[in-house]
Amino acid sequence: MPRFKLIKNDGSTGASADSQILRHRILKVLRVAALVAILIFIIWLLHRMYQNITFTDYDILSKEMRQDSDTSEYMAYNGHILKLSRDGAEAFEGDGKALWNITYEMQDPKAVTCDNYVALADEQGTEIYVASSAEDMHRISTKLPILGFCVSKQGVVAAVLEDLGTSWIKLYDKGGDELASIKCSMAESGYPMSVSLSPSGYLLAVGYVRVEGENLRSSVAFYNFGDVGANESDHYMSGYDFEGTLIPRVKFLNDSTAFAIGSDVLAIFSGSEKPEKSFEYKFDTHVKGVYYSENRIILVRENPIEGGYVASVINLSGEELMTIPFDMEYIDVQVSKDRLAIYSDTHLLIYDMKGKVKYDGAFDDTTLLVGTTDDPRKYILVNRETVKLIRLVR
Repeated sequence: MPRFKLIKNDGSTGASADSQILRHRILKVLRVAALVAILIFIIWLLHRMYQNITFTDYDILSKEMRQDSDTSEYMAYNGHILKLSRDGAEAFEGDGKALWNITYEMQDPKAVTCDNYVALADEQGTEIYVASSAEDMHRISTKLPILGFCVSKQGVVAAVLEDLGTSWIKLYDKGGDELASIKCSMAESGYPMSVSLSPSGYLLAVGYVRVEGENLRSSVAFYNFGDVGANESDHYMSGYDFEGTLIPRVKFLNDSTAFAIGSDVLAIFSGSEKPEKSFEYKFDTHVKGVYYSENRIILVRENPIEGGYVASVINLSGEELMTIPFDMEYIDVQVSKDRLAIYSDTHLLIYDMKGKVKYDGAFDDTTLLVGTTDDPRKYILVNRETVKLIRLVR
């Protein structure tokens, strides 16, 4: 009869196998982590190299011939170009390809934009055209003369209307239905100088001015047309007075930040429901222009020391990040995510947001408008005869 030897199983073989599997998994994770770290380092290194690159010239990627009247005007539009004339508006890309066009008859057409939406109206007219594409075009009849207007990225329009000495601020959806209205009088609120909707369309900022005796007083008021403001009188949420100064411009930069610019003051307001003043800055030099992106405000002022101008880059907290002196008599300033383009009809200056000069050069021919694109190396140049898409080169 065979004998069997009993061997006690203490689990050591299984434990060894588990340890090998665990070590293999750890090594695999470490290899992946090392590859990710190397990839991140390469991206960081390429980014640093790109940040230090300066450009000396440009290549023309495309050139489209155009025939425009002397009365046509151009403006940058969400990475594209918008052309305005008395009989219509046209949006086109950097290569000249038309995106959409709309016809109307206006003596002095004005346009405002937010994201893909454009609103167009004639001062003292009674119609506002709203468009975002060839398939999304609408006409709003206000019935009262238009004094000012703005649009949100949802296509909601706020219009300042005149009615026998009384002003109304009315909100419309893009289909023309009235959503809300605010009555304004010089004795109470003052005259509405400027309006701005938040991108969502829920918040409205209004800049008022009124005369009290011999004194001029401006104020900025905020209204909420969402659930939070539904129980408030006229949807009014907050307001701030500014003595002895004129506030001609209020503007929402995003859904929780707005600014107001006056003859001697810059104020920033924060809050997605009830905006409050978070910063106020007084200045004593003339403001040539104010420009902005969703997270930057650019003030261009006269340079009293060296002559020419100085551009101050300010973040949403009111901190001055840098100042850029320049002596060119410029046409406009375009602000993108990480670029600042200052141009005249013959020259272009481009800075990054650290103040480094990325490009300083002349145009091949007279230019009316410079437009930015998603690519920081590519720009759109427009004049009466051509539209060019260029790329900066070293």
